[in-house]
Formats: sequence, C-alpha cells, structure tokens
Amino acid sequence: MAVEMQMASPSEALATTDGRLVDLVDGLLDHGVVLRGGLWLTVADVELVFLGLDLVLSSPQKMRELKT
Repeated sequence: MAVEMQMASPSEALATTDGRLVDLVDGLLDHGVVLRGGLWLTVADVELVFLGLDLVLSSPQKMRELKT
C-alpha cells in the first residue's frame, strides 16, 4: 500500500476566510497535518532515552482519497 502525500505551506493550510476556530480546524483536516516532536532524556550530559512522536491528522475522507 503506497500513500502519496502533498505538502502544503503553513499559509496554505491556515488560509481561511474568517477567524472562526472551526473553519481553521476544518482547513487543517482537509489538507492534513503532520506533527513531529522529539525529546531526549539526559543525565550528567549522557543521553539515555529518546522519545519521538509522529502524528498525522487528517479527515477520513482525505485518507481514503490518498489510499486509492
């Protein structure tokens, strides 16, 4: 199963005609959003643990379109 993703700039993803939060969230889910974060746990300058998180937020309809 291959998934093709298109990247949008932050201004494209956040573009909305008015300032309502529901419209902002709808626009983000319509384009899809990828959040990535990482955290290193260190003690005495020794890196012990790395925690990474990759989160994809998208509407189910958009994911179905990308799947086919």
